[in-house]
Amino acid sequence: MPTIRGVRYRLSQVLHDTADQLFMPPGGGSIRNIGQDHLGSSAKRALIVYVMHVIPYYVTGKIDSAPMLNEHSMYWETVEMVRQLNERGYVVDFYDVACPEPIDWDIYEVAFVQSDRLAECPPAARVKKVFYCTENYWAFQNLAELNRLREFHRRTGIWARPERQTRVSFSDEHADVMTLYGTPFQQQLYDPRPERHYLNISVAKQPVAVPKRIASARTNFLWLGSGGAILKGLDLTVEAFARMPEAHLYIAGNIERETRLWAWLKGMLSRHPNLHYLGWVDVASTSFAKVANNCIGQVYPSASEGGGGSVAQLLHFGLIPVVTQTATVWGAFIGFEIESQEPSVIITSIREHVRTLLAMPDTELLKRSEEAREFAAQKHTRPAYAASFAALLDRLAL
Repeated sequence: MPTIRGVRYRLSQVLHDTADQLFMPPGGGSIRNIGQDHLGSSAKRALIVYVMHVIPYYVTGKIDSAPMLNEHSMYWETVEMVRQLNERGYVVDFYDVACPEPIDWDIYEVAFVQSDRLAECPPAARVKKVFYCTENYWAFQNLAELNRLREFHRRTGIWARPERQTRVSFSDEHADVMTLYGTPFQQQLYDPRPERHYLNISVAKQPVAVPKRIASARTNFLWLGSGGAILKGLDLTVEAFARMPEAHLYIAGNIERETRLWAWLKGMLSRHPNLHYLGWVDVASTSFAKVANNCIGQVYPSASEGGGGSVAQLLHFGLIPVVTQTATVWGAFIGFEIESQEPSVIITSIREHVRTLLAMPDTELLKRSEEAREFAAQKHTRPAYAASFAALLDRLAL
């Protein structure tokens, strides 16, 4: 019998699909001349190649109707990129990352490209080239996921599908500047020539701050993730907590979609009453806030991230992080960072760090929780992203 969470998730997917049919040009597509109505056809021009899902809503004045706007930080950030460029006098052409249409590079003063398409730019073109980087290096991430799948098979006998294999991109080799969301670890495999510019990743929703009740929250922890749960370390987290009955793990994500992993997870849930499955969640909902506010920590041993957006979201709820170095999370100093990539070491380290938190006095836990919330308020908000992107435009002298 379908669960309420499952029905809610499927309804969300229907809304997404309907929105895409109504607003998304076929084949990825592009939207040209954004801002030309008030800037004129002779205005300077800028190119963005990124995820275009929300831009049709923006240009039609229906941004608040976009069903995915509060589900991932990138959707609002794409709108802010366009808004700031228009504000500085640039007409914007926006290509979706899947758009196959040719690009006339010579008409642009600046290009922000999240895909591999900077490799197409002729060397003689005078455009300022920005590689808008949102992930670890493609070869690193793809190998990291495959290694995690192999190790999951070794421990469980189950082969799961790769969910987060990313496209090959050499845009870093052609860029003047590359942006980063994550820590210095993220940039290590990229070409050293482009200048680096760090952006402050925003969050889908900044919750109202609620004082943490440490006595009830101190044994509760949360894993929040999207697709590719093995890449994001859900299996390692579950195995660690299965050996810690004194601590509770709440799992927020649509794991049913990953059927082979879900078959394994269902067995773990039935055998370990300290594991609690929430399914897909709306991070802006009061029901999710109730759970997050009653947790003290978050565990996210991801093998590859471009800035750990889910971690940033949970920092706003005052959740102390236990993360891997490859999660590239700013603010890990508030909690614990695991440097090893070895699954058995990660599992052991999670248990050690969680038990360290369990042993802390209430005053120390409250202090660290408030530090997490304060860091998020400084670094992981829409105004923080807007300021960091404006600083990039200043750096480019736009």
